[in-house]
Amino acid sequence: MRYMVKEDYFKPNGTIFFFIGGEGTILSPTTNVSNIMLSKSFMHDLAKKYGGYLVHSEHRYYGESKATKDLSLKSLKYLTVPQAMADVAQLIRFFKSNTTYFGQSKVFLVGGSYSGFMVPWFAKLYPDLIDLGWGSSAPFQFKIELKEFYTEVFKIVQQIGGKKCHDQIIYGFETLREAIKKDKTSKLVEMNICGFDHVNNLYVTNLFERLTKVIGSLVQYENETNIQRACNEISETSFTSYLRNKLNGNSTKCYDSVSSLTPLRDVRLITDSSRLWLYQCCTQLGNFQTSEYVPLDFWLDMCADVFGYKFSYCYINKKVKNTDHNFRDLDSSEKMQRIFLTQPEIDAWSATKVRKHNRTYILKGATHCEDLQPSAVNVNPSIKTLLMDIDFEVQKLQND
Repeated sequence: MRYMVKEDYFKPNGTIFFFIGGEGTILSPTTNVSNIMLSKSFMHDLAKKYGGYLVHSEHRYYGESKATKDLSLKSLKYLTVPQAMADVAQLIRFFKSNTTYFGQSKVFLVGGSYSGFMVPWFAKLYPDLIDLGWGSSAPFQFKIELKEFYTEVFKIVQQIGGKKCHDQIIYGFETLREAIKKDKTSKLVEMNICGFDHVNNLYVTNLFERLTKVIGSLVQYENETNIQRACNEISETSFTSYLRNKLNGNSTKCYDSVSSLTPLRDVRLITDSSRLWLYQCCTQLGNFQTSEYVPLDFWLDMCADVFGYKFSYCYINKKVKNTDHNFRDLDSSEKMQRIFLTQPEIDAWSATKVRKHNRTYILKGATHCEDLQPSAVNVNPSIKTLLMDIDFEVQKLQND
C-alpha cells in the first residue's frame, strides 16, 4: 500500500489529517493528486494551523498498490470497499502504534467523490479509529441503474449555459444517432472518429457512452465559468466540433472509440484503471449511468462479457443493495454526528442524496469536490460556512 505524507507542520500528538485515495493513482508523471491534497487543500490549511500530520493513502489495486500478480477475476476478489477500508484502518493503527509521536493524536478522515462515501461507512466499522470525518460530493445511494445522473447533467447545462446550449447538445446527439442508423458516415468523419462498425450495437452504444461522458465530465469536473465557456464554444461553432476537440485535442490521428474496450479485458498490472472500476461497479457499487443513448443492458452485457455470466442482473442487483444498506441511516450513533457530508448544487451526483444525516451540507452554487479546495480560493458563502464549522470541530479535537 503506497501512501504519501507531509510532516512539515507536525507537533507530537497533533491531529492526523488522513485523505483516503480513490479510484486512481495518487502519484504519476502527469497526475500528482497527493501534491494537491497534501499542499493545496483545506485539509492542508488545517494541518498547518493546528500542527497536524498529513497522509494520503492509495486505494488497493490502483496506482502502484498492487498485491496480486495480475488482474484476473480470481485476483480481483480482494478488490472491495470493506477491504480498502481495512487497509486504511491498518495504516491508522500503524501510525498510532508510534506512541511517542501519535499516542494521543486524533484522526480526521477525509474523502472526496468515491472515497467520500467511505468516510461514514468507515465510521460505522471502525468507530474507535476516527474522531472526525468529512465526505465530499459522494454518492450516498446505490442502485443498479442511475438514470438521474444524466438528467441532472443536462439540467445543469441548461441552468448555466442556457437553453440554446442544451438544445444544441441534444440536437447533436440526435443527428449523430440518425446518421449512424442510415449509415451516413459524414458525421463520424467530421468528428474524426475511426475504427467504428455502425452495425455493431456494442460499438454504437460505446461511442455514445464516450460522448455523453464528455458532457458528464464537463459538469462534474469544471466550475460555472468553464461550463459557460464550453457552451459559448458550442454555440459559436457546433457540438460536433466541440466533441472532436474534447475527444482528440490537437491530435491529427483519428479517435478510435472501440479501443476504449480493450483495457477492460487486460489482466496485466497496467496503469489503466477502467477494468478495476468496472469490476467495482459490477460487484458492489452499481449506479450505472444510463440515458436515452446508453441503456442499462449495455452495462449488464459488459459485466457479463468481461467477468463472466455469473454477473447477471439479479447477481449485481443483490450486491448493490447490500452496499446501499450501509447508507440508509447515517444518524445511528454519536460518532456519526462528527461526520460532515457535503452535496454541491452543481453536481450530478447530488441525485444520490443523503437520506438521513444531521450534518449534511447542501452547497449552493458549488461544484463537485469544490469544498476541498484551500480556504483562500473558496469565496462561496455556503462553503465558507462549512469550512468554519469544520475548523471549529478540529479546534475542539485539539482541546479534548
